[in-house]
Amino acid sequence: MTAPTATWSQRIRPAALLAGLAALAVAVALLTPEAADNSGGQLSSYSAAPGGGRIAFEFSKRMGWSARRRETTLDSLVDSLTVHVIMGPRSELGAKETHRLLTDVRAGGGLVLVVDESNPITDSLGMGIGSEGRWFTGNVDPACRGSPMEGAFVLPPSVRNLVWRRPAPGKATVLARTDERFGPRLNTAVGVQLGRGRIAVVAGTDLFRNVAVRTCPWGADVVVARVFEFVRPATPGRATLQFDEYHHGFGTHPGSMRAITRYLARTSSGHFLLQFLAGGLVLLLAYAPRPIVPHDPSRLARRSPLEHADALGHAYADVRATRTATAHLVWGLRRRAGRMVSATSGVSDDAFLDGVAQRHPDTRAAVATIRRALRDPIEPRDFVAVGEALRAIERHLTSSFATTS
Repeated sequence: MTAPTATWSQRIRPAALLAGLAALAVAVALLTPEAADNSGGQLSSYSAAPGGGRIAFEFSKRMGWSARRRETTLDSLVDSLTVHVIMGPRSELGAKETHRLLTDVRAGGGLVLVVDESNPITDSLGMGIGSEGRWFTGNVDPACRGSPMEGAFVLPPSVRNLVWRRPAPGKATVLARTDERFGPRLNTAVGVQLGRGRIAVVAGTDLFRNVAVRTCPWGADVVVARVFEFVRPATPGRATLQFDEYHHGFGTHPGSMRAITRYLARTSSGHFLLQFLAGGLVLLLAYAPRPIVPHDPSRLARRSPLEHADALGHAYADVRATRTATAHLVWGLRRRAGRMVSATSGVSDDAFLDGVAQRHPDTRAAVATIRRALRDPIEPRDFVAVGEALRAIERHLTSSFATTS
């Protein structure tokens, strides 16, 4: 007989199959594009994390700017050489701040606005934020040093398209756009003349993040340079680039409680008001009557567990304590239905039973059974009759009370 031919699955060893699957998993993990890591910091010029904007701040110094950080609210125009930089603010700019910024630009200043969505400034300019895409330029600067595969396995930064909702307020210039070979062309950065100053709007905060600017093949550093150069004032002198950090949470942010605290702690009238309130509070605590009159706590006797505790019932049965058990049962009856018999408070059990027999003559036989159990020891088998007698008395009392009420 010929030996059976091994199938294809039998010829492959499990160890070789496992090694092949592991190699495939590693290859997929290495070759699958990933989105740029924007975590680890907000787009602040203080942040050196991958998602921060410190490289753009340092880059501006290399371009000859006098870079500073602003941690206060916007004031009126400092001078015509000041250019404000607002990169992905965490809190939205107010109407007064928007007005002051645009006033500064019209007077000869500048503004760099890096956003992912429309805000009051873009609305004032007549701009809109359109479709989203990836930053593909189609060419790599041969001067880029480092590994030619840098950024090859990571998705480029996310950008948006800038569109005009109405005619531009001045001469507009496209500063950066994606390559049409990789999809619809997106105008990512646009500069516009406004009065005697200029505004550059970048639709995509990812372009100004550290991880994008330091990746040379993407060319994000070129976009940053073009934007900063576009808003450079024409007035001779070293211009100042002022990065907004106030809207990233830095500096003093007054609120209602903080304003009250400052008033009470730093002004003369606040000191007087604080002392007046403290004195009034002491006077109120000294002369105000007590809202609740103190009284001794009332103590209520808890129901005896002998009525329900089977273990104690067996204990009484073992010592033939029929009189004690009967007394406790009578006490329980008086507690539940004693109010239905007049003049029962403070009287003895015999007086209570006399009142029951007088009020309900039908219960005289039951009363006699209970009296005998209270007076003399009885056999355990006769103790059932005591329970029946108590139940009959309680039934008469409750039924008569329900009838009269």
